[in-house]
Amino acid sequence: MAKRTRFDQLDDAVQAMLAHPDAVLPSADAELAPLLRIAAELRDLPREGFKARLKTDFERRRPMATLAEPVVAARQAVTAYLAVKHAASAIDFYTRAFGAKEIMRLVDSTGKIGHAEIAIGGSSIMLSDEYPDYDAISPQTLGGSPVKIDLSVANVDQFVRQAVAAGATIVRPIADQFYGERSGQISDPFGYTWIVSTQTEAVSAEEMQRRFNEVMKPAEPKQPGVDPIRKGFRTVTPYLSAPDGAALLDFAKNVFGAEEIFRAIGSAGGIHGEVRIGDTMLMMGGGIPGKAWRATPNIAALHIYVPDCDATYRRALQAGATSIDEPADQAYGERSASVKDFAGNHWYIATSKGPSYKWEGAPDVQPYLHPLRAEPVLIFLKRAFGAQELARHATPDGVVHHARVKIGTSLMEMGEAHGPYQAMRSMFYLYVPDVDALYHRALAAGAKSIGEPTDQDYGDRNAGVEDPFGNQWYIATHIKDVAP
Repeated sequence: MAKRTRFDQLDDAVQAMLAHPDAVLPSADAELAPLLRIAAELRDLPREGFKARLKTDFERRRPMATLAEPVVAARQAVTAYLAVKHAASAIDFYTRAFGAKEIMRLVDSTGKIGHAEIAIGGSSIMLSDEYPDYDAISPQTLGGSPVKIDLSVANVDQFVRQAVAAGATIVRPIADQFYGERSGQISDPFGYTWIVSTQTEAVSAEEMQRRFNEVMKPAEPKQPGVDPIRKGFRTVTPYLSAPDGAALLDFAKNVFGAEEIFRAIGSAGGIHGEVRIGDTMLMMGGGIPGKAWRATPNIAALHIYVPDCDATYRRALQAGATSIDEPADQAYGERSASVKDFAGNHWYIATSKGPSYKWEGAPDVQPYLHPLRAEPVLIFLKRAFGAQELARHATPDGVVHHARVKIGTSLMEMGEAHGPYQAMRSMFYLYVPDVDALYHRALAAGAKSIGEPTDQDYGDRNAGVEDPFGNQWYIATHIKDVAP
């Protein structure tokens, strides 16, 4: 047998060392021993943590354009199939918003897309127009989709800015998550929600569980016997704001005899006030003259019952309001008038012709909405807040002149926009038994998040959402009584 070379001997020794990492280094002559010691030092490199960091750095530095390159050589085992109204518009949107590449489309004799395929990053998605006969029905028709699509991108902040510019809506703002990703949720114009994320760190399963347990710690429990609705309030409280918050409070007191219950100056310099008019609480406030105020005023319409419609109407004009409608007897049993205050709020002043100044069961003040179309708003209120429709008066062609709903212990009214009564961006404070559950229910119904549920030092746990019509809802559960 031929004598083995030094190279062969070194190779045998290295292979033996790799096969049995815990074994003692094999004996070797003086020439091979230094090489084996170097091999032993290098055998555990690169470490797993280094490889994970290298992968993360590579993905974070990769330009977004690389995500748009389709990889369609092999068919995916699972592929999303989306039904949309106007599939051609959807393909155009996904191209502009997500950098998608169109792979193919099949068009029927009417011009509808029967089947199409696009690629986003390394994944393909199929889509088509609606075909109800084949159970292809879009979220627009169904009123939403229970399915969300997860999308990994190189730079989530840049990606979402691009998507919003193309017409997407933010459902949950982008934020760092406990599971090692920076992510958020956006909705496309066709009814689908996309979870968009970028990996920021490699997190082991054990560490992820630990962080998850921390995130899911139960909220501060309610004090025993504490009503989830703060004393004196109903489920829905209108919240009015203006650049001059103090003047708004004074207007309510001078015209409607409002009783000021609370007033405070916030850390940003704005005023928050709470007043009672008859049996109803209102929140109102805003800025302070001479100080910067960055918030957007919230304009409301309120149906208010008073003992003397004419006298209240005159006081409103004397206090600086402008007339919309002078006092007049109405066929539905009220004498009513309408004014607009200096901040743009509408006050529908009414006195019932019955035995009392208001009809039985009516609150002194109830909010009034003027949507462009009432039906979508009614659907949202039912899905998001469990509203119960009590009455509806509509024309044969579907124009809703008046509707009334009940949300918890509160009543709300609405009539579709017309003439001087146009849609407004209003704000409401909504007391509910479980703020966390209703917050997520509102998001599922189409609202977008303003703020996630958080315990506040004034005794409420609250969250904020904006509905699809521009109204803001601050959802709250009263968890403890706090001294003023």
